[in-house]
Amino acid sequence: MSSCERNRLLAAAIVTAGLIFCYPLLLPTPLLEPDEGLHATISQEMLEHHEWVLPTFQGEPFLDKPILYFWAQMVSLKAFGMNEFAVRLPGLLFGLLGAITTGLLAARLFDSRTGWFACLMSMTMFIPLSLAQAAVHDVALVPWTNLALLSLWELERATLRRRQFQWLSAAAFMFGLAFLTKALIGVAVIGVGYGLYLLLSRQLSVGSCVRVAGAVVLGAILASPWFIAMEFRVTGYLYYYFVERHVMGFATATQRHGSYPWWYYAPYFILGALPWLWYIGPMLRDECRARMQGTRFTPEMVFVVCWFVGGLLFLSTAKSKLVTYSLPLFPALAILSAVSWNRFTNRRMSETSSSAFLWMLRGSGAFGIIVPFGILLVCQQIIGNQWPPLAWLTAALLSIFSGVIWQAIARQRIHGSVEFISLWVGGIVCLVMTWPLQMFAESHSERALANWINDHRELPEHLFLIGEQPGSVIFYLTPQLRQRLRSEQVTSIRIDELAQTSHLGSGAILAVTQQAMVQAKTKHLRIPGCYTETVGQFQIFENKADVSSVVQMAWNSAQ
Repeated sequence: MSSCERNRLLAAAIVTAGLIFCYPLLLPTPLLEPDEGLHATISQEMLEHHEWVLPTFQGEPFLDKPILYFWAQMVSLKAFGMNEFAVRLPGLLFGLLGAITTGLLAARLFDSRTGWFACLMSMTMFIPLSLAQAAVHDVALVPWTNLALLSLWELERATLRRRQFQWLSAAAFMFGLAFLTKALIGVAVIGVGYGLYLLLSRQLSVGSCVRVAGAVVLGAILASPWFIAMEFRVTGYLYYYFVERHVMGFATATQRHGSYPWWYYAPYFILGALPWLWYIGPMLRDECRARMQGTRFTPEMVFVVCWFVGGLLFLSTAKSKLVTYSLPLFPALAILSAVSWNRFTNRRMSETSSSAFLWMLRGSGAFGIIVPFGILLVCQQIIGNQWPPLAWLTAALLSIFSGVIWQAIARQRIHGSVEFISLWVGGIVCLVMTWPLQMFAESHSERALANWINDHRELPEHLFLIGEQPGSVIFYLTPQLRQRLRSEQVTSIRIDELAQTSHLGSGAILAVTQQAMVQAKTKHLRIPGCYTETVGQFQIFENKADVSSVVQMAWNSAQ
């Protein structure tokens, strides 16, 4: 690869990373519910109580997530203050680190150009870049997965004892971080995929099993102090987290996400790996034809395919399914796409596959012309908001940019296509983050409610949330109000439970989202004697009387 091409790829990577991972930090996007607000409030509470072991929410232990992501958020909140920037910074940095480590792994398996392509593709796949914008713990698992697989790959090829020990130590360290991020999930995804690779490549032996098992055990030992400390703080934690959450979550449908079909992940990979997924097809066609002619698959290709297929089989077999669990598998798709692009640009594809690849490129360019306008039109219908002229101008510029790429591709001037498509995706992210997401987030945020309470400079006797879970409303309270907050002073109940309760106690506040009213088909909610006000997405009922007020609900004829 020439220095000119390397510089061009580096410049594209820097600009794309800035658009996707830096620009969103400058926007005043409120925290989204439920997960982002909940995790931010847990990290805030731990920091303010100088608690570095036990995650808590309103004083109660939160046992559903390991500690590493909370530690990262706590450090960020300590450094930058209690704001959205500090909450989102760790997730975006982990997302960027995941893309960089994907490139490193691809470069080691194949070559430097494939590594650059994989890095750009990893940071611009739709689902990984979207989840990196929020406080999702699984984003932090991606770099540890990549580096653990890289360490295991090098471990099996090292001949010197010293090098074997170094790579074994590196793998153990990455497994330890994976344990502290998502416990057994990350280790299982790595183990199943790598075990399948050893089996199919005929490298499975007692020695390889001992080395992999040794790395996992050493990683578990490195992570064990925190898990042991948690068991001392909350008796039965280890049984709950590893048996009930992991073993029972895998084998039974007892968990919250345990009712999805076996094909649950298919649409997420098909759509979430765009705009790069379909470029894998021509390369796989050539690989299969070569196999039919007696040529063996390369170990590197078997390694990446087994990583994805093994991990997908494990996740699909599990009863508990969630799209975030699949994040460690997207780098494998990015690497496969990068290999395909590299072969196409080096003219190492068959004529049929090369022609199909070129038509895919042309189709992508043509589709990219209408995407920016389509996004604004669809979001305008969903959110019900008119976008300013600057939004439409940005969409027009992105459409023109896509049209220029399309024309260059049509004339077979394909050099730099990966860079330009990555920049186009970065522009789309900026378009969505600047306008549609701001309107959506503001209408689904608890920030306005928290500011309303802050303006009153006193906490309600009890705050009932209808249609939202307690989360960022606590995060946005002033430090003085948070210090006076009692356990379960802020709670959530369903609107049907409100009808059964039928009373609002003295000094209490009822905050009902408009969405909850619509979903319950409630025509109106009336509480005589209560002060009523609309704050953000909430309809507020404040009982200032000394006695309980009776809740009266009117239902429309549809119910």
